[in-house]
Amino acid sequence: MVRRNSLHTILLLWLLTISVTASGARVVERAQADSMRSAQVSYNGRICPLNTAARQFCLKITGKSSWQGLTPEQVILSWALYPEEWKDVAMIKIKKAEVRRLIGVDDKYARFADFFDSKGNYKLTPDKFPDIDERLSIIVLATRGAFFSPLPEGVTPISDSKIKAELFYNSVGWDTILFIACFTLALLTFFLQGRSRLWRLILTIAVILLTLMLVGSLALRWYISGHLPLSNTYETLQVIALTALIIACCSSKLRMAAMLVGGATSLVAHIGALDPQITALIPILQSPWLSSHVSTIMIAYCLFALLLFRASKTMLLWAEIMLGIGIVLGSIWAKTAWGAYWQWDPKENWAAISFLIYLVPFFDRWIPWLRNEKHLQLYLRLAFLSILMTYFGCNYLLGGLHSYAN
Repeated sequence: MVRRNSLHTILLLWLLTISVTASGARVVERAQADSMRSAQVSYNGRICPLNTAARQFCLKITGKSSWQGLTPEQVILSWALYPEEWKDVAMIKIKKAEVRRLIGVDDKYARFADFFDSKGNYKLTPDKFPDIDERLSIIVLATRGAFFSPLPEGVTPISDSKIKAELFYNSVGWDTILFIACFTLALLTFFLQGRSRLWRLILTIAVILLTLMLVGSLALRWYISGHLPLSNTYETLQVIALTALIIACCSSKLRMAAMLVGGATSLVAHIGALDPQITALIPILQSPWLSSHVSTIMIAYCLFALLLFRASKTMLLWAEIMLGIGIVLGSIWAKTAWGAYWQWDPKENWAAISFLIYLVPFFDRWIPWLRNEKHLQLYLRLAFLSILMTYFGCNYLLGGLHSYAN
């Protein structure tokens, strides 16, 4: 396995083993790039295989884990070795038409050089398009050899088993498999209602296998990172999906709704521009309260989501209990972390608002309108907007003390 300063030596040797892209930029040969796939590097505050850093580079820049038949290792190493040539390769994904207009390109992919005029001035307003700023900054880091680095002297490499585990984890599209399978099984559940016991058994086995697959992917993240996978939006969405799948395994009546919830959360994680990369825990999250607080809240969110499909006072009661416990656990954690049980942080406030909103149906004695099942279902569906605001809105719009969840 290649380690430390030997990485620099191999990069120099690659100058003699290159090919050329259609755009004329030189490319590190596939065989040489593949030989570095498992090389241990320092990236994003932790030690990982080069493959992880290279995949993140490609995902950030192009929106895909590889580019035009080139492996991620070929892309990032070629950028590092031949930056002047790769600045003229159109591979930076542009989602907004306004950005394309400002830089003068028609295609959804732009060159690094397109963002600067003939005098080297940046064509965009700084901070107006943070996603573009981030992509360009990542490229600059790669060209300066700062996006990742060889292991510093004195740093102990991680085990080969962890490297192999991470390479395997990177090679599987977990969320893609999950949302496709969840929606497929939900559809089959609908069409196979009332069919023979054999079909129901086959469907149950399929749901169990899918649940085990998700458990396995989360266990891999746990093993690779060294901490519970509860530290960012992507991981908590996976926990919500896992809760839904467990419910689907245990209840045939809730199976279709649970599979739809599991599929929806996985789909959001897949296409919602969420970051699936494994990161080191920031200090505030290095707490024993992390697992109990976050997992309890995620279970509550899953139950609230299931209420979109079926109005159940029993399920609502359990959802409220779990949310209440989660808020209390969070308050205790806040006391140990920030010195106060309540900081009036946006996420804290919206969690309390959600708790109160979902408390209203229990007072239908004084609100006759809610005694009607259809009215109750409508109320619960509208109430879920508060959960969306608590989970997504506070993370991406309001910020606050919980902004580390991004």
